[in-house]
Amino acid sequence: MKFSLSICLIISLLSLSCRNRSDSNIIAFSLNRADYTETIRVDGTLQSASNHKVVPPDIMFGEMTVMRLAEDGQYVKKGDTLCILSVPDLENIYNTLKTQLETQEAGVKKIEADNLLNIAMLEAQLATSEARIKMARLDSLKRVYAVDFQRRQQELEMQKAIIEKEKIEHKLSAARLMGETVLLQARSRIIQSKSTLGIYESQLRSLTLIADREGMVMRTESPLITIVGPGSSGTLGGGLVREGSVLLIGTPVLQFPDMSRIQVTATVMEDDYRRIEKGQKVRINVDAAGGQSTTGVVSRKTLVGRTSQPVYSSKVRSYEIVVDIDTLSPLMKPGLSAACDIIVREAKDTIFVPAVAVFERDSLKTVYVSNSRKYIPVTVETGTSGGSYTIITGGLEGDETIALSEPPVHLISTKRKEKNNKKSNQL
Repeated sequence: MKFSLSICLIISLLSLSCRNRSDSNIIAFSLNRADYTETIRVDGTLQSASNHKVVPPDIMFGEMTVMRLAEDGQYVKKGDTLCILSVPDLENIYNTLKTQLETQEAGVKKIEADNLLNIAMLEAQLATSEARIKMARLDSLKRVYAVDFQRRQQELEMQKAIIEKEKIEHKLSAARLMGETVLLQARSRIIQSKSTLGIYESQLRSLTLIADREGMVMRTESPLITIVGPGSSGTLGGGLVREGSVLLIGTPVLQFPDMSRIQVTATVMEDDYRRIEKGQKVRINVDAAGGQSTTGVVSRKTLVGRTSQPVYSSKVRSYEIVVDIDTLSPLMKPGLSAACDIIVREAKDTIFVPAVAVFERDSLKTVYVSNSRKYIPVTVETGTSGGSYTIITGGLEGDETIALSEPPVHLISTKRKEKNNKKSNQL
């Protein structure tokens, strides 16, 4: 914790005199009324109050790895490529399905060729059968001169040729119907395969993330997951998302910060957290923005802390606070570090002394005021006490010189100066 003074205090400190008394080696401190400010110094990071997150698609096919990612703080235009992801399992499935589709398409071509060949052979047989029938009909002219046996034989051959033709016609019709059915089934399977392949192809295309707006992008951090087992524990994820990072489901890879409202987020220890309240004023300095300074106010602090060490290894906890910035400089960008002085106490025109100058005597608060070569014990009333200074609310005028260490007995005046009833402004 640091205690900073206002401009008035700084000016007043120029008038402070720390001197060595040659006779006692007691360090003296000259008082002066001034404004008192007690602050808590915390280091935080500029962040946007709201962000448009760029989230990868939900794909349940194994690990998703970042292959290419826009630079942190890069300005992009709508349609620019933000991120390229890789999912090897998805790519393997897609390639397998693509090979299967190619095999099915080749199979359809073979079926079509086999059907054409089968039909052509049947048509040839049908043509041969029709030719035989025509020849038999030509031979029927000879029946007039043939004996009964020969005539009967010719009639049977005619009937046989007709029956053979009808059988070939039935085979041809069945072959055409069967061929169309097999082709229809094969083509139906191809349509299904193309549909499935299209789904996987769409998922592969979705692994290339395109900007849907214009603006500055910032990289994000992957959440840290702690896994505790019966005999051991470990962590998964965590850290800034970059090329080569393996993403957890739902982890955004980038974000578009809302530049209209920038905040400071900071982590504080539990002791400081208890003293910080919503509405307290904050002085903010951003060295990376050319030393730009501004002011803000504590807008929120979390009620749930997180351990600063691995689980079960420490009881020290840290908490997060959020500071709203009053006036934002164009140089103040999200991601820059910011030093925040949170004003926890202020007092105008008051007297404050180093805490080491206040002593306990007979259950009373006492300071030793220099009077010539002696020190007079003065009973005082104290107000707020910080780590280094204590506010005096009564007993001193503010123009005295006091000792910073208890004087030896022979330098202490036996006469105790009573406290002045006139009190300074209280904190």
